[in-house]
Amino acid sequence: MEFESLSNEDDKIRISFKLKSANVPFTIYDAKWVNCDSTFVPTDPFSLIAKTNEVSGKNTEWHISLDFPFSDTFEDGDVLILNTDKGIVRCPTSMTGKLREDMDLLRTEYENKLDRSITSSRKAWIFFYITLASAIVIGSTILIIVKRRLTRKRKEIEELSMLISERADRNLELEAQVNTLYSSRLDTLNMLCNEYFEKSESEKVKLSLYNEVEKHILALRDTKSINELEGIVNKYMDNILVKVREQLPELNRKDLTFLTYLYAGFSPRAVCIFTNIKIKNFYNRRSRLKERILET
Repeated sequence: MEFESLSNEDDKIRISFKLKSANVPFTIYDAKWVNCDSTFVPTDPFSLIAKTNEVSGKNTEWHISLDFPFSDTFEDGDVLILNTDKGIVRCPTSMTGKLREDMDLLRTEYENKLDRSITSSRKAWIFFYITLASAIVIGSTILIIVKRRLTRKRKEIEELSMLISERADRNLELEAQVNTLYSSRLDTLNMLCNEYFEKSESEKVKLSLYNEVEKHILALRDTKSINELEGIVNKYMDNILVKVREQLPELNRKDLTFLTYLYAGFSPRAVCIFTNIKIKNFYNRRSRLKERILET
């Protein structure tokens, strides 16, 4: 709606205005004019119905004039009010009032846009802070988890290093104890073997030396030596032979003796000499015992 003119003639006030409709039907139920502190209704009842067939598919324009009771006092706030099916429509009846209302509309629109912008900006900042806080929390959590894992891994490495060091020390002690147990006998065997080859011209001497070598080898196989060796192995290898006996009570004495020499660190050929088996049988027996131990 657009105000056109206001005239004071024939003891009445005539207000002219223009209505435009773009393909939208509407109904005006009544009209009133607010002048200063008074409210006037048209001298002739007014209503308007814009039917669908009248406005459908076209832009329609109405020029309307309404007569109100006479008034000789006017203010910038005077306004023509139409009560329609779309709601209340206001139209200032002075140029100053129209400008003021346009400015109010512009200010309201600006304030609404500003409020929307502030709200949007606030939401964006809130989203940013939430995202930043989430990233910090997630990053801190990951950092703590990684730090704990690294600390745990470092402790595991330190413990493993200590175990390796302890195992190396135990192996050295085991080797020293085995050497102490067998060194004198092995030295004697070495001496007899040297004499055997040095005195190869006498069959009688060679036979005597061979018997001495065999005697010393048998001495290395005796129960006392094996028990002493087993005690040394258990001492420096965390009672490993005791555990084997508990897990595999069906093992015979030969297998236990074989394992004793293995854990003591003797070479395959030495184990074959002490247990009186062939080298081929050594590898077969070792594989068989290894599988049985792993199964338990």
